[in-house]
Amino acid sequence: MVRQMQATDIPAMVSLAIETALFPAEAEPFLASTAEDTLSGRRPGRWLVDEEASQVVAVAFFEPREATDRVWSVTMLAVSPLVQGTGRGRGLLEFVERTLREAAQRLLLIETSGTPAYEKTRRFYARSGYAVVANVASYFEDGDDLVLFCKDLRL
Repeated sequence: MVRQMQATDIPAMVSLAIETALFPAEAEPFLASTAEDTLSGRRPGRWLVDEEASQVVAVAFFEPREATDRVWSVTMLAVSPLVQGTGRGRGLLEFVERTLREAAQRLLLIETSGTPAYEKTRRFYARSGYAVVANVASYFEDGDDLVLFCKDLRL
């Protein structure tokens, strides 16, 4: 069941982000404070969780891009390895898209890594209707390119 994240979900979100290797363990304070700031209204954006048997199995964070007209970014989309390949990620991403369309937003961007470890992730976004609109060489670090995906929500 997809629902808005609550403060009590923050530890599960952090564990999931680290378990899926989206973030290193050292990022735990950053992830927790980002969620706390968003949930308290100090930072714009929305967190969603998908749960099964009262366990968080997927999480998404999306936020508006500053100095743009109705452009948002999916900053995090993580799915537990136990349920990857079952449609949970696609369902969560479609929920985000539907939410933004209903609010008359224009574009949804997703930034990811160009390394071989993220090949499956890039294929997922391409299958979900996102187009690669930019590659920035060695963006994250030497040899780790930024791949920018985009979907026009008005189509």
